[in-house]
Amino acid sequence: MPATMAKKYHALLNWRPNLIGQFVISMLLSLLPLSLVVIVFLNALNKQLAVTQQIVSDNYHVTKSFNTLKQELNSLERATRQNWVLKSESLDNLIVDKWQTSLQSIDELTQFSSSADYNANWQRLAHTLQTAHTQLVEEKQQQADLFLPISDLVAELTIWLRDVNAEQIKNNQNELSSLQSSFINWLVALIPLTLIVGGGFLWRISKRLKGLTSVIDKLGQGHWQQKIAVHGSAELVELGNKLQWVQEQLHVLEQQKDTFLRHVTHELKTPLASMVEGTDLLSDEIVGPITDEQKAVLELISQSMVRLRTMIDSLLSYNAIRTSKDSLSEVEFSYLIKKINSHFEHRLSARNQALQWQNNLPNKPLALPSELIEMILIQLISNGLKFSEQGQHVAIDLALEQSQLNIKVIDHGCGIKEQEKTQIFGAFYQGKHNKDVTLQGSGLGLTIVKESVEQLRGKLSVEHNEPHGCKFIIKIPITINQGVN
Repeated sequence: MPATMAKKYHALLNWRPNLIGQFVISMLLSLLPLSLVVIVFLNALNKQLAVTQQIVSDNYHVTKSFNTLKQELNSLERATRQNWVLKSESLDNLIVDKWQTSLQSIDELTQFSSSADYNANWQRLAHTLQTAHTQLVEEKQQQADLFLPISDLVAELTIWLRDVNAEQIKNNQNELSSLQSSFINWLVALIPLTLIVGGGFLWRISKRLKGLTSVIDKLGQGHWQQKIAVHGSAELVELGNKLQWVQEQLHVLEQQKDTFLRHVTHELKTPLASMVEGTDLLSDEIVGPITDEQKAVLELISQSMVRLRTMIDSLLSYNAIRTSKDSLSEVEFSYLIKKINSHFEHRLSARNQALQWQNNLPNKPLALPSELIEMILIQLISNGLKFSEQGQHVAIDLALEQSQLNIKVIDHGCGIKEQEKTQIFGAFYQGKHNKDVTLQGSGLGLTIVKESVEQLRGKLSVEHNEPHGCKFIIKIPITINQGVN
């Protein structure tokens, strides 16, 4: 039982929602505070509107009752003045009723508010009416001046009631404005929170996608030993598992291709060596004399075998790129320059050509795969010498700028046509030049250069070398732990 609970707890900790679930959770987290603020605001607004409605209703009824009271008092004053002349018993009864109705109207006005100041003003009016009633009705005084205190007080209360109503409306408007300002302030405060939550979701997804992009880039560069571990939503984890499977399949195919290419090239070398040996025996007339026509045929065969050997060596170099990409070594360029000069020594002497080095690198090794750097330089220099006339030179410029190795290989040959610049790096492509057919190569030289530069995460470009020739420019980044990642 404890083991089952532990498994459920572990599964709960490792649970990851899918992208839709993450989006819904993110939206809920971002909208929940906003929704609470809106609900609280609507509730407060509803209460304030109820207060407003009550104020309007009370003001309406108070004003209506007070206006009715003023009409009754005016009617009472007229009836009293008429009764002084007519001495009518029915008019006496009417006057008594009006006095009673007026006092009841004041009692009704006191019920609209519990404010002491509010009730005190109505009590003043009631006291004034009561005094006038005593003098006019009970004491039978017939003086018109006895109505003046009532008229003056009614006029004063009219202004007071108007001011009270206006003050209540103003206070209510202030409350609504304060509520609105508070709501706007809360919205302004919550907008950054909403943006942070939404931005956090987007950043999380972007981070996972960048991780996948990095993994795919490394797969494209042929790094089969890396461990693909993708975290996040269920879809991303599943995609990571698929990439792991693709990596394994690509690794198997790459190994099969390398093995096939290695076996084929080595198997081609064996019969080629026998063909070269047999051709040399015939050319040296060891097995008997040959005619001039036969010598010409043997010369063609020898040239074809030399080209075939070059192609086999290029295939081996092309295959070596795959095995050299994980090599972490250092390049001592002073030694590498001597090695390359020695490599081309006989070729330079035969055609009276030269290599001109401009080495501006610091006198220390650089953390780069030495095999790839050597292969790049040999292929570019060989290409430059091949398409240069006798007596010309190939210039090589080496420099280090902002942790970046810059290599320029410049020749004065026939150059490259503009429309061919996008094709020369393709495998087995032969440029359309005016050179003799015996100078044709394998068509893999520049492809090897391009593959090697890409393995080093560098950039390769070609430009015209005025007035004629080519300029190959390579820029390779160098980091503390350089190598091919």
